[in-house]
Amino acid sequence: MTIIHNEGQDPIIQIANEFTVIQVSYTSTGQRERLLVSSPRLGFQTLLDPLQLESLTWQTPEIYSKLLDTPYGPGTELNARPLSALFGKD
Repeated sequence: MTIIHNEGQDPIIQIANEFTVIQVSYTSTGQRERLLVSSPRLGFQTLLDPLQLESLTWQTPEIYSKLLDTPYGPGTELNARPLSALFGKD
């Protein structure tokens, strides 16, 4: 784990292993607080609010395995699937 300090901005936590690099930072827009999770190598990012973060704690390891079926993101439209397909709901 590395902490990247940006002048005048909140620090960025960077976690990496042999497969990926992920960066996590805090952002606030007015009264809303979010965690910004980004993949600098792939160019994907998402903002997560507290409830979305909490919902991660509800998931089983099997759900994360399903998410990793396409480990490098949705790619082309042909490979894109709705999240409901991952969770068996239509």
